[in-house]
Amino acid sequence: MTDHLVVPIECRASEDGPMLRGIILQEGRAARGGRAEVFAPGAAVWPVDGIGILLEHRGSPAARAIPVRADNGELQIETRATPEIFQAVNAGRRWMSVEFHSESETRTAAGVREIERAMITAAALTDDPEYHQTAAEVRTRKVRRVWL
Repeated sequence: MTDHLVVPIECRASEDGPMLRGIILQEGRAARGGRAEVFAPGAAVWPVDGIGILLEHRGSPAARAIPVRADNGELQIETRATPEIFQAVNAGRRWMSVEFHSESETRTAAGVREIERAMITAAALTDDPEYHQTAAEVRTRKVRRVWL
């Protein structure tokens, strides 16, 4: 069974072109919204070649990104924003819904699902997040060219 978790993203201009950046997961912090679940610290794993960035759930990857685990448990991604990704974000798909397979989990006495190990396979852009408190933005940077 594949589960989903929704988090914010953004596209920013850089010297390398538009980049998709976001936090795809926060380990050690309970999900807000309708889900009573938490990823234990260090629970998330992913393929060596990274995760697929999808324009929609169960779609083909438009890009790949290798997550980076920050000291606070955030799993962050950064990858080149293809024209299709940039267009999707500008059209309102400003959140990411993480697709994962739970490999080990327990339930606390309070009924919270604690995911002890999960394989993250992809993250899909979405405009209808389960977690409505998330937000993102698209930024562009004007490049000033100087001709000599």
